[in-house]
Amino acid sequence: MASRELTFTAPVTALGGRARGTGANIAEGFRFVGSCVRAAASFPRNARSLSRRILFMQVRFTAVDAMPIIAGLALLIGALVIAQAHAQAVRFGVSEALGQLLATIIVRELGPLFAAIIVVARSGTAIASELATSRVMGEVTALEALGVDPIQYMVLPRLLAAAISVALLAMYFDAIAILGGMVATSYLAHLRPGDYLESLRMGMSASDIVQVIIKGGLFGFGTAAISAWAGLRAARTPAAIPQSVTRGVVYAMVYVFAVSAIFSVSRSIWTS
Repeated sequence: MASRELTFTAPVTALGGRARGTGANIAEGFRFVGSCVRAAASFPRNARSLSRRILFMQVRFTAVDAMPIIAGLALLIGALVIAQAHAQAVRFGVSEALGQLLATIIVRELGPLFAAIIVVARSGTAIASELATSRVMGEVTALEALGVDPIQYMVLPRLLAAAISVALLAMYFDAIAILGGMVATSYLAHLRPGDYLESLRMGMSASDIVQVIIKGGLFGFGTAAISAWAGLRAARTPAAIPQSVTRGVVYAMVYVFAVSAIFSVSRSIWTS
């Protein structure tokens, strides 16, 4: 009888433990956000030059160094979408709408999403591992002993740099994807570049560009914040470093897809 009760209560106990752990993580996340806001409000003037240096280095690693892989992926995605849509477009006699299709699928949705995924894979892992290593090696404790806020020194410049970088990478991805789509339509649909660009212009508006920039900024800011939070909450053991990286990447991916879904649903409701 005791074994039956144990078998029955074990799943409930496990579910309760997971719920309690999720609630603790959410509470820690809110505390981390509050610490970032407080650190930004009390940011000292004499630390701005060093913070600018960290910001520029992070932008260089996150945006500039990622441009080759972004360009290759954008060309492939732009050409692939047009190639897959070409058969159906010819079938229904709407080849001229391929530019609008690219604007809808790539520019508004996949461009910022793929740029954010690449940043999570490259910069998110780097931020989480760097801050977790600093935590394990005692650098965070040493900064606190010297009266330096680790959030101001380690986190805030990376948050701003990641937001700027992903916004720029999303625009860069869209531009390269448009070029790839133009080449694909020229060979597959025999659509002149002028007609393609005119179709693209009709399918886009200034609000789409603003939305791409806002989504990119939110993706970058959230990715850096989650990665930094995962790194700074690492335990003081070397084994905690890969665990922090894994935790940061998983949570950042969930955040990116959740924000993308919110934008898509909001746009559908707004335009309905």
